[in-house]
Amino acid sequence: MSYTFIDKQKDFNELCAKLATHKYLSIDTESNSLYAYKEKFCLMQLSSEHINAVVDPLAVDIKPILPIFADPGIEKIFHSADSDIRVFKAALKCTFVNVFDVMVAAKYLGIIKCGLDSMVGERFGLEMNKKFQKADWGRRPLSKEMLDYASSDTIHLKKLRDILGAELEKKGRLEEAMGQFAQICKIEPTPMRFDESGFLTLKGARQLNGRGLAVLRELYIAREVAAIKKDAPSFKVISGDLMLRLSVAPREGLHNLSIFKGVSGYVLANHGAWIREALARGLKAPEYQVPRREISREKRAYFETVKSRFQTLRLWRKETAGRRNMLPEAILGNDVLERLAMAQLHRIEDLHAIKGLGAEKAALYGAEIMEFLKKHHGK
Repeated sequence: MSYTFIDKQKDFNELCAKLATHKYLSIDTESNSLYAYKEKFCLMQLSSEHINAVVDPLAVDIKPILPIFADPGIEKIFHSADSDIRVFKAALKCTFVNVFDVMVAAKYLGIIKCGLDSMVGERFGLEMNKKFQKADWGRRPLSKEMLDYASSDTIHLKKLRDILGAELEKKGRLEEAMGQFAQICKIEPTPMRFDESGFLTLKGARQLNGRGLAVLRELYIAREVAAIKKDAPSFKVISGDLMLRLSVAPREGLHNLSIFKGVSGYVLANHGAWIREALARGLKAPEYQVPRREISREKRAYFETVKSRFQTLRLWRKETAGRRNMLPEAILGNDVLERLAMAQLHRIEDLHAIKGLGAEKAALYGAEIMEFLKKHHGK
């Protein structure tokens, strides 16, 4: 299908005026998280009645579309709405109302292959282009081939919405799914924060001795500084595996970096100086001792109880999903299960305080959850 590329404010304002009179709007976004230190909102695809547009949010102010996002009379159709809504909310303050997520709908129907390309192929016999799934959408100018690819992400959403919506209604699950869509509208992006102790989470880090950990810490912090300067994701500067190899033999690294696997000519030329400086700092720093947290017997018992309750809730979810022929994550997400496991639940009314559960699911599953926990934990 043909589409319009919009990178002028006047054209975008006129588009929003037209869309404000429509009943639905299919939406997708593209970002550059694989190519920038801090992800940028790079492209917005929109489809509605006789309209297909690809908008450049790096060239236009998208605020004129925000009233449409908040308009309960216009349905916003997504595939994986939570990721797109996070992108919008990270870029600017906005509110979403009346959302339909075709991926979530598919999970409520027990459809295992619920990727957009799989559903379009299954339902319409069409093969979607995957060439630019990991493209750098922050580059300008964008090629026509990239824009063609991006425009295809929204043109099938309305048909899928109608098909899946009808199937949900037939199975009596539409209201339940709509409750989940309402919860998705409340999702907020996670602020980007650098944790200096994050090096301890690298695979193999805790097998290093105190000297190796001191070196790894310096490399980890220095890599983040380099990533900010280059405006690149930290994992694309040097790998965690390379930092671990250097931490095992830091003196050899100072003497001859090129002997280490992963140190190419490019790495030597662009990162060699700061890597050597970090190795030197790590060798001079005090040996790093992993902080030991003293956990009281009471806290340890509490954590074990929460862990056990979480596993019990996962068992309930698996049984419920099997009984209802739904994917487990469509029943309840792990984040909600964790909150349930940690909560003090004495009455069904207590469930209404669980963030992300929602009134619909509390009403649908509340009694089951309380009974299942009582059966396995006695209260």
